[in-house]
Amino acid sequence: MQNSNYITTEIAITKLEKYCSLSEKCKFDIIKKLNNWKVYKDQNQIINHLIENNYINEARYTSLYCTGKFNIKNWGKIKITHHLKIKGISNKLISSSLDSISEKAYINSINKLILKKSKLINEKNIYKKNTKIARYLYQKGYETGLVWELINIKSKKNND
Repeated sequence: MQNSNYITTEIAITKLEKYCSLSEKCKFDIIKKLNNWKVYKDQNQIINHLIENNYINEARYTSLYCTGKFNIKNWGKIKITHHLKIKGISNKLISSSLDSISEKAYINSINKLILKKSKLINEKNIYKKNTKIARYLYQKGYETGLVWELINIKSKKNND
């Protein structure tokens, strides 16, 4: 008698083609899905099929992931890089995808977040307020030096 939870390679491929058609996926996502289904035997064959048929394209995935996390969630480059490394994406792909984010848009994003957070913090002491803003931006994945540079520029403008 066959186990009702058993998934054949062919069924897995069909399900994964549909899964990949709904949104971009990387190899890490597919391996995770296969492990959830307890399909261990033919993982390389399945992944190769998906790559050959353009269901998985890590360059495309990385590019969309970077722009999506930056534009929608306002993540900084550090946080984006960290999450992509967890998924096993190469440094070269990460770097080239992050380069597609314009420096102007990146700085504008930080400035918007500084203003947004500044309005929410009821702190009289400017140093404590700026520290809270900086911590918020670190949590979002922005670089320390750039964060403080922009906070200091904003503080200087507000004091003039």
